[in-house]
This record gives sequence, C-alpha cells and structure tokens, in this order.
Amino acid sequence: MAADLKNLDKLNLHARKAVGEYCTKVMDAIGEEVRSIAVYGSATGPDFIPKRSNINLAVVVKMINQHMLQALFDTVKWGLKQMIVPPLLLTEHYIRSSLDVFPIEFAEIKDTAVIVYGDDFFSQLEFDRQDMRLECESQLKGALLRTRQAYLEIGHARKGAERVLHASVTSLIPIMRAMLRLGGVEPPRAKIEVARAVGEHFKVDSSVFIEILKDRAGDEKIGDKEAHEVLGRYIDRVEALMRKVEGI
Repeated sequence: MAADLKNLDKLNLHARKAVGEYCTKVMDAIGEEVRSIAVYGSATGPDFIPKRSNINLAVVVKMINQHMLQALFDTVKWGLKQMIVPPLLLTEHYIRSSLDVFPIEFAEIKDTAVIVYGDDFFSQLEFDRQDMRLECESQLKGALLRTRQAYLEIGHARKGAERVLHASVTSLIPIMRAMLRLGGVEPPRAKIEVARAVGEHFKVDSSVFIEILKDRAGDEKIGDKEAHEVLGRYIDRVEALMRKVEGI
C-alpha cells in the first residue's frame, strides 16, 4: 500500500529518510487500519542528535489486536536499527479516555507532533490543570526515589553516575515543560531553554540541569569523579522542583 506522506521536510534532516521508509513499511503492513502517523519529540525540534537521539512515532489506528502487533514485528526490528523506537499504537478512544491519566505525555505529543500521514488527532487536545499538576508531582516524586536509589547503588564506583544523570534529566524535561504550562508560560522547545525557564519562573537554581544537558550533548564534559558531586546536587534540585509543584 503506497503511503501518502506529508510534512517530512518539517523533521530534522537526519531523520527524514528513516521516517519516510518506516512509515511506508507501516502502511504496507497495516495500512488499512492506519488513520494517522505523527512524529514527535526531538526529531521535530532543535535537540535532535544524529545517531544518538531516538525517533518517536504515534500511530493512530482503528483498532488494535494481536494480528496487528505481529504484522509490525519486521518493521519495528528494522526501525530499531535506525533509532526509531517501537511506535505508540493508539486509538481515538484511548487518547480521549487517557488525557486525565497521561496529561504530560499527551501534551508533549500535542506540542511537538508533526503529522506525516492522515488526520491530526492531537492539536485540539485539552488538559485539566489538576490532572497535570498531580502527574507532575507523581513523576517528580518517582524520579527522586529512583535517583536516590541509583546513587546508593553506584556508591563509591567511578563509573555509572554520568549515565544516571543523562537518563534522568532527559525524563525530567517533559515534567519541566508541564510545570511551565501550569505556570502560564509557553514552554520552549530546546531542553536547555526549558531548564532555564523553569529556574527563572519558579525561582529554583537550575544550573545543574543545564550542566548535565550540555554534557549529554557533548558541549561540556563531566568527568567520572565530578559526576558523583553533580548527582548529589541534581537530587537536591529535583527535590526543590517537587516542593514547587506541591505548592501549585
């Protein structure tokens, strides 16, 4: 089934070819069920790092069953080699009925989505303020617990702290964007600018987040010895964000 794709020029240059081929494979496999394909996340913004950043897609279908999942096995296997993670398979009912449970995740898709096939199911989504505040609090408290556990697990080891920092701060960015939305601020796209805006709006020292993001992008290097000290400061700042969300 030929894929009538659009808007590929709005994706990062290094992601366009892989996304085009992937979407064609999806349509060949389950095309009659597909209502929309959206690319979201870093591939549609300024933070995409070729060969390092994952490419994220949301595929809206009429219905989901085991046969459909099996039909996508080969496509997903091919995509993983191109840094395309397994797609979010969604139905319109699932989206509408999940906005109260996953407001942060769907707000991220809404704000970053580029529709490359079919209809736009995301641009008109609206979110309840209290649902988003509650998920922010839940996510921050979970991040705090996990990061403390990781700190204890690493202990005196010279390796591992930097990896923990990179993974954790990446997962924190959508929460920061949600905090800005709650504060009436339009979130920037660039991750560093998000961290800076959160620091300014909520009066929190966000320098450690910026330091880690620069390190992850390769602009600055945090050595193994320094990473433990940075991780300690990072935990303190995550707790500070948690206190701010509790007060919203």
